[in-house]
Amino acid sequence: MTAKNSRRPSILEIARQASVSPATVSRAFNQPELLRPETRARIDAVAQRIGFRPNRVGRSLRAGRTRTIGLLLPTLANPVFADCFEGAEQYARTAGYSVMMGITSYDPSVESECVQALIDHQIDGLILTVGNPSRNATLKALDAANMPHILAYNETTSHPFVSVDNRAAARDMVTHLNGLGHRRIAFVSGPLTASDRARRRLQGAQACAKSLGLPEIPHWVMPAHTESSASMLRAMLSGRDAPTALFCSNDLLAASVIAQLAALSIRVPDNVTVCGFDGASIGALMLPPLTTVAQPNREIGATACALLLASLDGNKPSSVRLPHRISGGGTATALSLPPTRKRRS
Repeated sequence: MTAKNSRRPSILEIARQASVSPATVSRAFNQPELLRPETRARIDAVAQRIGFRPNRVGRSLRAGRTRTIGLLLPTLANPVFADCFEGAEQYARTAGYSVMMGITSYDPSVESECVQALIDHQIDGLILTVGNPSRNATLKALDAANMPHILAYNETTSHPFVSVDNRAAARDMVTHLNGLGHRRIAFVSGPLTASDRARRRLQGAQACAKSLGLPEIPHWVMPAHTESSASMLRAMLSGRDAPTALFCSNDLLAASVIAQLAALSIRVPDNVTVCGFDGASIGALMLPPLTTVAQPNREIGATACALLLASLDGNKPSSVRLPHRISGGGTATALSLPPTRKRRS
């Protein structure tokens, strides 16, 4: 039996071929941010050529860290969360960290199970989106385990988070709709127990309507956060005081509403205006493009990761609200009012 090729390549061999010191090679794999990009690229090229792979397990045991963080999201079917994942993963990878993923499907029991599984894998910290951060069992478990964590999209005073200001964003959308002439506006969402974001958006919308002197905004609860009901839409839009604009709590729900309205032969925006919240890329591909509140989803993920890694280095994280904007698509249009009748003299 031959011993040929049984010896693993070492950092000494990489150092010799890359014309650097062994300490520089070690930094390339342990603290790559300390090296110049050209030096790191030369070392990586030699390592790939000779088949060197760093012993991350041994390094983690020595350092007391796994250099792995967890990322817990409700779903990846919603492009918003997929964009958030990409932003966090790319930032983590650049910093030399790996990411373990968990999906909760908006289920609090699954949420707790996933968090425990990630903790059991000895992650260094966690980025997560929960259904409702108020009196949340998962967040209490993280505090009890002294697990560093950053919330993404949730807003709370008791845990660090990265989000947009959901109330302010909803106020801006209602103001936009009112500027188009809409006074009767309805808010459409899934169950509020599964999303504090939807609840805050509803609160912001209703507060804005009150300040503008508009009729109170009714809240229509659909079966799910991304699924509308044709029968509910039919009931909502019947009658003399039917809303002229539907403000949906997220873009996928808005897309579902528009599809259901088309099946009911109700045209958007000719018969009713529909807008969403998220700025998902799919909205720009719709015909007409979706009017929405756009939030920087990749930046939310990257910022949450930056805060988490900073906290692992001993820095106390603070909450960050990123800017939003109104993306004026074609599903919201100015309300055409009937001509005013002239008085007889």
